[in-house]
Amino acid sequence: MLLPKHLLTLFFICCFSLPLSAQQLLNKTVSIEVKERPLAEVLTTISKQGNFYFSYLTTILPQDSLVSISVKNKTVRQVLDILLSGDYQYKESGNYIILLRKNQGQVYYLISGVVTDRKTGQRLPNASVYERQQLISTLTNSDGYFRLRLKDKYPSAAISVSKDLYADTSLLLTTGYDQEIAVSIAPATYQLKVVDITGHAQVEKTWFGNMFLSSRQKLTSLNIGGFLADKPYQVSLTPGLGTHGRMSGQVVNKFSMNVLGGYAAGVDGVEIGTAFNIVKNDMQHVQVAGIFNIVGGKTRGVQLAGMHNNVLDSMIGVQVAGISNITEGNMKGVQLTGAIGQVYGNIDGVQVGGIVSVTKGNSKGWQVSGAMNYNGKDIDGVQLSGIINVNHKDAKGVQLAGAGNINHGVMKGVQIGSLFNYAREVRGVQIGLVNIADSVTGYSIGILNIVKHGYKKVSVFSTDVHPFNVAWKAGRSELYSIIFGGYSPGTNNTSWSLGYGIGKVIPFNKVLSLSTEITAQNVFLQSWKENTDIYRLQPSLNVKLGKRIILFAGPSYAINVRDETSPASAAGLGAHYPTVKLGDHVSSWLGWQAGISLF
Repeated sequence: MLLPKHLLTLFFICCFSLPLSAQQLLNKTVSIEVKERPLAEVLTTISKQGNFYFSYLTTILPQDSLVSISVKNKTVRQVLDILLSGDYQYKESGNYIILLRKNQGQVYYLISGVVTDRKTGQRLPNASVYERQQLISTLTNSDGYFRLRLKDKYPSAAISVSKDLYADTSLLLTTGYDQEIAVSIAPATYQLKVVDITGHAQVEKTWFGNMFLSSRQKLTSLNIGGFLADKPYQVSLTPGLGTHGRMSGQVVNKFSMNVLGGYAAGVDGVEIGTAFNIVKNDMQHVQVAGIFNIVGGKTRGVQLAGMHNNVLDSMIGVQVAGISNITEGNMKGVQLTGAIGQVYGNIDGVQVGGIVSVTKGNSKGWQVSGAMNYNGKDIDGVQLSGIINVNHKDAKGVQLAGAGNINHGVMKGVQIGSLFNYAREVRGVQIGLVNIADSVTGYSIGILNIVKHGYKKVSVFSTDVHPFNVAWKAGRSELYSIIFGGYSPGTNNTSWSLGYGIGKVIPFNKVLSLSTEITAQNVFLQSWKENTDIYRLQPSLNVKLGKRIILFAGPSYAINVRDETSPASAAGLGAHYPTVKLGDHVSSWLGWQAGISLF
């Protein structure tokens, strides 16, 4: 019954005795007596007696120097102090004693070596060699050689070697002394990134990335894109010249101050750049730059730039720039731009551009510009511009422009343009000088209304004012516009007129209907300078004779409004009909109209 207990005790004694013995190499006793022998030979003799090995750089130890020593039963440490005159320090590692040259006040130590392909043995250029804790990195040269200068204040260190299309490799280091190492890395059959940065690496491919990022920074980002670190702050003069060095593109900062410009993996706080800021992945909270900001990932917060902001992914918050803003994904919030603002995805909020506002996706909210608004898909809200609004699909809300509006889909709401409006289908109101639509189920109000599948008539008719008249009537039967002209021949009383009106058709059956029209016309008596105004209310009964021919006739009530410049003959208009004077310069009478409508 005691046997298992004894075995367990023996097991623990063996396990703990191994590391204890491994830490006693310098305390082993040796005896040696030599005269004028090379130092390397003497060290070999000592290592054989103690059954361990010495490790040292040949460049720091004078191996060929001749030494003499005679000691008996002295510790290895004592013997080394005599041989090396106390100029070296010793570290134990496994079955090795490492000899290091003492350097009081030493702050850095160098790690150098070569990176090779594990299968071919070929030296690999442009491989990234970096220390994760200290955020120090370099690239191998054309011969695969590298050198890193690490800080001695860290108790541990490990270097990682990464290269595109190769598997990552890491090595633990013994800190505090210069050393040379050889690293071989194996080709990878596939790459699985630790951090999903799909699309974010595109920041290096932009015009700003090509202009302000070095080729070494781009290679580092390509090789070790999967490694990201969080740090409380960054201070930099230019990209790559700051507290994080060439590793700045792999660090997410809480606070970043860039004297001229900076490059970071991300921002989770505040970033300020006198000239510019370039962020590879996401930015949260506040980013301010004197000239431009560019973010490769998602942006959430406030982005301010003197000239330009560019977000390669989505944006939630406020984006303000003096010249241009670009959000290549969806945006939710406010985009204010001095000249041109663009959202490549959908926007939910407000977009204001001094000259042009462009949204290529759906727009929900307000889109405002000094000259032109463009929307690539549906609108649910307001488009307001100084010159023109353009929407490629359906719109629900208001389009208001200084010149005109174009909507290629269904317009559910109001289009107001001082010159023209166009919509494929109107389910609301169009107000403009010229209104054009394929079909209208609402109202088109303007001088000229053209509806492809609507009400269109050419009327030839006579009235109590002019025997010869022609009119163009277009829009919907519920509300159509009228443009017309009239002429009265004669030797001394020739007159002509131009007018505008609106009308409505009330159908009774397939043959009979009633039209009610209100018109205003300017009547010119013998010359353009001699004119008067006539306003008419004229209902008429319509009889459909065929598919495209309608006869109409009915009474009218006319009001003649004159002023001091009107000729005396203007007072004679309507004199042959029952007339009622409404003032010194206003008269009215009952008249008539009759004619034929075609089409």
